[in-house]
Amino acid sequence: MSNWFINQTKTNLIYTACIFFNHFAFGITSNSLWATLVDLTYIYDVPQETINFIGTFASFGYLIGSLSGNLYKWINRQLFLIGMILCISITIVFVPYYSLYQLLFFGVTLNGIAGGSWDSSNNLWLVEMWPEHHASILSGVQFMYGLGTIVSPSLMSPYVSGLNTNKSTVTPIERRSRLTTPFVIVSIIQSIAPIVLFILFVANRYQRPKSRIENSFEQSSSDSRIINTTINSDETIQANLVDPNYHGRISKTYRRSKLLLIALFLGVYDAAEIGYFYYSPTMFQFFEIQPKIQAVDAAHLLAILSASYTFGRFFTAFIALKLKPDLILSYHLTIIIIAQIGLFLGRHNQMIIFLSTMIQGFGFSAMWPTIISFTEYHMKLTDRISSLLFFFAGLMTIFTPMIIGPFLETWPLVLFLFEATYLTISVLLFVAIKLFLHFTD
Repeated sequence: MSNWFINQTKTNLIYTACIFFNHFAFGITSNSLWATLVDLTYIYDVPQETINFIGTFASFGYLIGSLSGNLYKWINRQLFLIGMILCISITIVFVPYYSLYQLLFFGVTLNGIAGGSWDSSNNLWLVEMWPEHHASILSGVQFMYGLGTIVSPSLMSPYVSGLNTNKSTVTPIERRSRLTTPFVIVSIIQSIAPIVLFILFVANRYQRPKSRIENSFEQSSSDSRIINTTINSDETIQANLVDPNYHGRISKTYRRSKLLLIALFLGVYDAAEIGYFYYSPTMFQFFEIQPKIQAVDAAHLLAILSASYTFGRFFTAFIALKLKPDLILSYHLTIIIIAQIGLFLGRHNQMIIFLSTMIQGFGFSAMWPTIISFTEYHMKLTDRISSLLFFFAGLMTIFTPMIIGPFLETWPLVLFLFEATYLTISVLLFVAIKLFLHFTD
């Protein structure tokens, strides 16, 4: 038994290292497009409003990919994810060379499908391997993603040209040629993990724990506590005598309501976070501020945001050992709101913009992994639950370009209005979840 445990731990460590590295690569890939949006408008000869719809197609693809958890009863998860990661690698390398913006949108959609499959699956995979330490492990893997988001703008910034001015004009051919190098590098980095995973698939295939093989939504330990509590009332006992399925219906309704609230919370919050990451570099370039924020400066701001984001996830990996996810979510939501207020009020001062961006990144850092940990804490994660959570994340972000895109060039402050609205809804949903748990648990 001890030898089996040691061997299983070694296997889990190898797979965890591979997942961590791939999430680092995924962080690079996922953020490589957004610093280049202005350049892509010139390469594909379309308005900024049109190119901003890249986010819609990426989110639509992510939405489809997030449902892949429902396929794992028939398809081996490890082999499927190998194919999806390779798809990410292939579609990203051709970004400057799709020739038509319609083909670019198609490629981005495929990239989103593959990204949604990976993102909705790797968290549950890690929770399966490390059930006792999932909060820190999830923060750790998101820390690796954050490292990727730092590398990405730093990698892209030397090659972006930004807006043409009276003093300098860069042709679309020159822009395409300059962007080739970073996208090839990104593609190569993204290709490493699937090769390793395939070797592991052949040599030492991952075996899922039997306790995690899902048959239905019936696996929430907290739900059994609800049944045990409610059965003490005479009214419930009478109802149970009349209808033997009473408890089953109550517990199922309770689970679904709880899951729906958490999924909505994740989706709305994720739209706010991704909206800021995707569109803040473009917003800063259109700010009426002197000196003007150039494309390279906007990429540096994104790098600062990503660096703070990454440090926050590293910090949270240790904090999660001591604090419950509920408390972590509460103070990080507060930090995000403070940073947004600072950015809005200090938008005419570059120093305040840089400082507020740093605070914003730290605020964003813990939210995603902590919401997943929050779900595992109150509901046992399964393939279906994970798919539903990430489906809502994709569903909410799909509308972001439609809301922001038409106004970003002429009214860049639209991003602040978007953030304020979605963050307010996120806070209200979090309060609703806490009240729901308080009165039902």
